[in-house]
Amino acid sequence: MNKKFLIYVACGSAAASANLVKDRLSDLLKKRGIDAELKTMRVSEVPNTVRAKRPDLVIITAGSFSKGDLPADLPVLSGLPLMTMIGVDKFMQEVEQALHKVGD
Repeated sequence: MNKKFLIYVACGSAAASANLVKDRLSDLLKKRGIDAELKTMRVSEVPNTVRAKRPDLVIITAGSFSKGDLPADLPVLSGLPLMTMIGVDKFMQEVEQALHKVGD
């Protein structure tokens, strides 16, 4: 994948959990040779931000999130595995699959 991807990481307050997930994801993507720009925001900001600049992937760290206002083909994943460090390999496979679809 030679493309630079845009990934939004969102939580309730765009503070602790989104930044934790962003930092961990950034490290994991670099280890896999995937170039990505990661931006954090509040979950409430995601729909308007997506309309302004569509990302390749959205990762949500908040407990509940409705994808209703987002494009149906936009991949949205739960960032919980990067918060708990349980299921990280499976999560990263899902991230790579989502980005491969965009990159093709």
